[in-house]
Amino acid sequence: MKNNQVSVISIQICPKIGYRDRNLNKVKDIIEKNLHLNPDLIVLPEFFNTGVSSVEFKKLAESEDDSPTVKFFSQIAKEYNTYILAGSIVERDGSRLYNTSRLLDRRGVTIAKYRKIHLFDTFGGTENDYISYGHDYAVAQTDFGKIGLATCFDIRFPRHFMELINRGAEIIVLPAAWVKPPHLLAFGTDNWKVLNRARAIDNICYFISSGLCGKIDSTKGLSGHSMITSPAGEVLADAGEDEGIASAVLDMNLLREMRSQFDIKRITGITE
Repeated sequence: MKNNQVSVISIQICPKIGYRDRNLNKVKDIIEKNLHLNPDLIVLPEFFNTGVSSVEFKKLAESEDDSPTVKFFSQIAKEYNTYILAGSIVERDGSRLYNTSRLLDRRGVTIAKYRKIHLFDTFGGTENDYISYGHDYAVAQTDFGKIGLATCFDIRFPRHFMELINRGAEIIVLPAAWVKPPHLLAFGTDNWKVLNRARAIDNICYFISSGLCGKIDSTKGLSGHSMITSPAGEVLADAGEDEGIASAVLDMNLLREMRSQFDIKRITGITE
């Protein structure tokens, strides 16, 4: 990072359902092919290690204290001196499963953990049948600014992001597995793109989403279109529909200049 310029990579993959090691190594290969970008922050998708499968979620759920996925990316963060948002993975806590994201610092240490609050439980979604609701917001300090965490369906709830901004977030990261079933236009790609831009504009923040692509089954696909959006709503990068990356350099000076001209508390309306 130089002069408050932050290099970001958002990774987009089509995971092989149930093949955790293969998926982890696929992500590692993508990271290593893009090290010339000198990333300060790498963002991974929702369920990137297992794919979207309630059966595999239960089979491959990882414990908080002994997570093969977190250990794998802790080493990568340390080796390449970068922050990594380890997407979201399914975490087991006693008898409950949670959709959990972890932010790792440049030493590979977890500095924030977020359990998805707004599960996909409407429009035919059944995530709440096997995943428990989270309750706590998460914002972490990094050496280039504060990062707020959210996951997929959270994007439909503006208040969530107001809470993150009120806690000082300047960058928001959102791993996703955005479903695009043919019978529900409410979850189409156009809708997804608008929501990314809206959350960036609403909150005067950099908004980074990282999504899965490909298909879940014969009827449901995944939107892809991992995006990096500026505080002005400009799409700085879009990964499209196939595997790959979205990359951009965030200008934190620009962000802070924009915020200096508008009282951020007026956006959130939150005074507590």
